[in-house]
Amino acid sequence: MSAQARRYGSQFVKGRIDTIDGDFGRFHARGDGIALEASTIIIATGTVNRRPDVDPATHRSALDYGRLRYCPVCDGFEATDQTIGVIGGDARGVAEALFLRTYSNDVTLLAVDSMDVSAGDRLMLEHSGIRIEERPLARLVFTEDHVSALLKEGGECRFDTVYPALGSDSNDGLAHALGLDMADGCCIAVDRKQRTSREGIYAAGDIVYALDQISVAMGHAAIAATTLHNDLRAREGRKHGRRNLSRG
Repeated sequence: MSAQARRYGSQFVKGRIDTIDGDFGRFHARGDGIALEASTIIIATGTVNRRPDVDPATHRSALDYGRLRYCPVCDGFEATDQTIGVIGGDARGVAEALFLRTYSNDVTLLAVDSMDVSAGDRLMLEHSGIRIEERPLARLVFTEDHVSALLKEGGECRFDTVYPALGSDSNDGLAHALGLDMADGCCIAVDRKQRTSREGIYAAGDIVYALDQISVAMGHAAIAATTLHNDLRAREGRKHGRRNLSRG
C-alpha cells in the first residue's frame, strides 16, 4: 500500500504531530522537527489495546504463534475447537467469551484481579457451558504449543490461545485539542461522509465510533478521501465563482 501511495505522489513523514491549528484551507500541523501546512486533515490515530503484563518480545512471539489474540471478530474462526481463555472479569469479558463460544466448546473466563460478573451474566455463562475461574490471574507463560495461565492462589490453566478482553485506549489527544465532537467520550463523531464537527477535518478507522476492523477502516478512508476531494472542489468553485458539479 505504501508503494502504491508513493506511485501517486504521496509523501511519508515519520514523526509525531503534537498540535494542529488553523481552519479549512490552511491548517498547520506541528511536532518535533515537523511543520506541515494542509488544506484538509484526516485523523486516523486509532486505538491501542490494553495488553496483559507480558514483555514485548514474548508478546510478539505469542501473536506470531497464535497463542495470543485480540480480535475474535477478526480471527475467532482460526480458534475453532481450540481451548480458549478469555481474560476479563467483567461484562466486556462475558461478551467476548459468549462470542467465542460459537467457535469452541471449551472457553474459560479469567480475571486479572477480582471477578466482577453479575448474577445474570453468570447464568448466561453457565447455560453456555463457559467456565469461570474465580482465582485471579498471576501471569501468562507462552510456548509455541500452548499458554499456561498461572493463578495467584496456586494452580494453572492451560489453553491453546488466550484473548485479552481488557478494552482499549483511543489516541484522542488531537481530537480533544481541536474541540471535535466525540461519539462516546473517546471516539470522534462523524457524519455519513466521515466529516467531523469541524470543517475541513475528517476521521477514519478505529478512532471513529464503529466496528474496529481493517476492512471498515479502509471503507472510512475511501469515503473520507472522496468527501474531502469534493469539499475542496466545492470550496474552489465558491472561491472562483464556478459551479461545482461533483456530488457532496
